[in-house]
Amino acid sequence: MLRPSTGSAARPRVIAINVFQPSIYPRKAFPPLQFLRYRMQSTGSTSLIRPDHIFSNAPPPPWPRTTAVSPVMNENSTVFSQLKWKESRGDDKTLAGVLSHLQGTLRSVHNRKVMWPAEESIPSDPSPDKYLMMLLQPIADLFNQLRSPLVLKTPMECISVDFGDSIYGATFAAEDFSRWATSAPVILSLPDDLFNSRGEVSSRVQSALSKALESKSLIPSIIVTNFKDIAVFLPPTRTRPEHTFERVLTNQPHLALRVISTAYLLRALPSGLYIDMPHPDIEVDQNLILPEGPPKDPNQSLMSDEEVFATHHRHSDFDIETLVRDRARALQFFRWHEHVQRQCSKLVAHPNDILNAVTNEVGQIVPDVRPIYPFDFSEIPTDTITHLKSVQRDSPLVAAGIARSFEESKSFMLKIQDVVAEGSERGICTVYRCQITSIDSTPVSSPALCLKLFDDRFQPLQRPDEDDEQLDERLPRWFDSLVIAQTYALNEAFAYDKLRVVQGTVVPWFYGTHQFTLPDGTVLYGLLMEYIEGWALDSEFARKLSADRQIKMIQSCRHAARVLDLADISQRDWHNGQIILYTNPRTKVNHAVLIDFASTTQTWLHDELNYIDNYFGVLYVLLGRQGDVGLDPELVWKHYGEPDDWDPVEVWLPTDPPRNQEKRLVKARDMFPYISSA
Repeated sequence: MLRPSTGSAARPRVIAINVFQPSIYPRKAFPPLQFLRYRMQSTGSTSLIRPDHIFSNAPPPPWPRTTAVSPVMNENSTVFSQLKWKESRGDDKTLAGVLSHLQGTLRSVHNRKVMWPAEESIPSDPSPDKYLMMLLQPIADLFNQLRSPLVLKTPMECISVDFGDSIYGATFAAEDFSRWATSAPVILSLPDDLFNSRGEVSSRVQSALSKALESKSLIPSIIVTNFKDIAVFLPPTRTRPEHTFERVLTNQPHLALRVISTAYLLRALPSGLYIDMPHPDIEVDQNLILPEGPPKDPNQSLMSDEEVFATHHRHSDFDIETLVRDRARALQFFRWHEHVQRQCSKLVAHPNDILNAVTNEVGQIVPDVRPIYPFDFSEIPTDTITHLKSVQRDSPLVAAGIARSFEESKSFMLKIQDVVAEGSERGICTVYRCQITSIDSTPVSSPALCLKLFDDRFQPLQRPDEDDEQLDERLPRWFDSLVIAQTYALNEAFAYDKLRVVQGTVVPWFYGTHQFTLPDGTVLYGLLMEYIEGWALDSEFARKLSADRQIKMIQSCRHAARVLDLADISQRDWHNGQIILYTNPRTKVNHAVLIDFASTTQTWLHDELNYIDNYFGVLYVLLGRQGDVGLDPELVWKHYGEPDDWDPVEVWLPTDPPRNQEKRLVKARDMFPYISSA
């Protein structure tokens, strides 16, 4: 709590402003509009925006006063002892590090949204104290909307303090501050120059600093402004015995003041509480009690190998919970696995094969959940939207006139035309070019489509040693890497579903997940998509592209990576086979098409970190670090573009492999280029 300065005739006038009602809403929801009370006058409308946009969109308007307010010195004011403030130099400066911490925090919560006025404005000719509060009160709104459930229900408050003599202050308070032994910065405004002609801290600022230090204990920092200049003052600490200050250079002082105040407040608060960030590491709840799983039925004897070989066709046919607790059944699973790999071919379909399909049958119960963050098409930058429009393709099924009947069908038949990809040694998928020959037993004529079948029988697995004395204890670990084909198929389908609005541009048209019966009776699950008649990155076509066409392809890849980022889809398995080079037959635009989203991730839980790495993943591929490519690396470096401002990754990349002697730092641009230390 603030207390008045001792010996001062003018006691600070403390005004507590409740800027946000207690958060009683789940994090997925947002509080009703009437509970968000913006002090900035606005057009009356609010919108949901990403937190980082608060500091990069149109700034709040500057103070309309064109002349300084004359200081009103109280004749009874006490002259405070002059503290010696030393200007920070070199590594002693804190501004850059504090701003960097704020940027990292904002990037970690980039996908979350907060309510904000559509447009900020101010009343005509506000007093300095009111204008200061108008700039700073939204900071508490931001923290109150992003806070952790661990924070008490009472909201953070913005507090205005009148120190007299035309010196106005503001700080922040919350019930939890005493709980965490936290004290917030103080922000001061006064009408005078902050420094005299010799570059020293002015006597007025000295007086203001002394009043602030006596009014509140353990102040971590004091930010002083006259709405033209800004300086940050740091009282002594155990590791820094001197009173220090740092001048701020900015051409947007009103917006910079909001940013700097937010940054130093964040620095003073306990990490992860007032801006609830997803944790990069999986945390184990030590109080969690794990069930033993389903008990083994003592009356159910172990099936013979012959019976298992004849009746089990995929990993999901086994009870995994039993396998990790039953040595005999686990070893039998590995024998089955070796048997099917010896007896069956990974290439399960061949040209002219007819496959019967059950429409939209996914092979398991799909939980009624969806990824948390939707794909907001309005957030796509203008240049990316222009690119997407220039490469838009019509849906092949719509063009063939069978899209509606296919969507409403119960079954259909496919004819395999040829094999597109036999799959990698460690993969579980094979890909084919095919044609729909009938829908619900009605013959149809369809264009070529792409069929991707998932078959986990061919996942490489190492068989445990049956003589291992610790096998029973280690048994669960042998199944850690086990994959379920249907799960991977659904995962890719979820990605295509999120990307629905951009299908037919930098991703193929998607036609669902279905159950397919092969000629030999084997049942597999797979995806049906648009067939892209393009070229691989390592093809002769790519190597012979002109520089101009290479540049178009490289820039298209950047747009495609951005689309995945904005959709909160992170590819975990970037390689050169996931980018197809294509020329739109209608617009003749050279561009890229991304495929294979089985190993992507999205955010399903609020405290789950979905590490977005698409910018660097695609960059690595184009530079030939994830398989051979035919593109000129110099053109890639020059035309791929920078990470977006909110991209969290920062890395040094070698520019001269395999020597790796020269490296280039690749990171997102500064969110606050208008702020620097003098």
